[in-house]
Amino acid sequence: MIAWLTHHLPTADGKLIGGAEMTDQKLLNLAPEKVIVYGPNEWQKAIQADKLIITGTDLLTDEAMIQLAKVSPVIMVHHLQTKTEARQKLLSSASLLICHTPRHLQLELEWTTPKKSTWILSPHKPSDFQIKPKENFALWAARLHQQKGPLEAMVWASKAEIPLLMLYDKPRQTVLEAMSRAKHFVFLPTGFDAEPRTLIEAVLSGCLVTTNHLAGISSIADWNKPEVMADLVSNAGQKFWETVL
Repeated sequence: MIAWLTHHLPTADGKLIGGAEMTDQKLLNLAPEKVIVYGPNEWQKAIQADKLIITGTDLLTDEAMIQLAKVSPVIMVHHLQTKTEARQKLLSSASLLICHTPRHLQLELEWTTPKKSTWILSPHKPSDFQIKPKENFALWAARLHQQKGPLEAMVWASKAEIPLLMLYDKPRQTVLEAMSRAKHFVFLPTGFDAEPRTLIEAVLSGCLVTTNHLAGISSIADWNKPEVMADLVSNAGQKFWETVL
């Protein structure tokens, strides 16, 4: 039996509220054998499994992380981890540490020493994205948070003299429809963002993407070429399970 320990769970009505939840769900749907999902407070049950995969450490107590470290779990982290003594012990105990991008992995390995490590993008289905006739506007779409660079996007659009459409707290399909028509997609984070999903989606939607080095995905060679991105994300689920098992 495989135990999947995470706080990236759907809400009570079944909705997936963020990128981490979407990635976890897609990987669980592709699992080649039975997987039982446990929440952070159920770590004592999860630790009894034949194989343990942890995909979220944020809500684990220090005691839980110290005890979980004893079984050398597989750990996949979706974002830059907060440095604590207990979390360092847990990540360093990992039989395998998986990050989503090379730069993210590099940053985690600066303070942890897992037995093995690699990076794998989140799985996407390229056919889910449309490329419509492109219109001369730029799109920014994210949570309305300073770290997501809304002001930086506005400055970029003003200097480039390109109309900017800003979408936040909108349904995913609304964003993807606008993305299918947008000639440009701009995302200039002010803090490190390990794997901005919108950049993957924008590339697959045929947008010309403008970002900076704080977007972890920019550390992948030729990431902004649709054919390269499509190959990486369409095979990501299979690569994940082959690597873990």
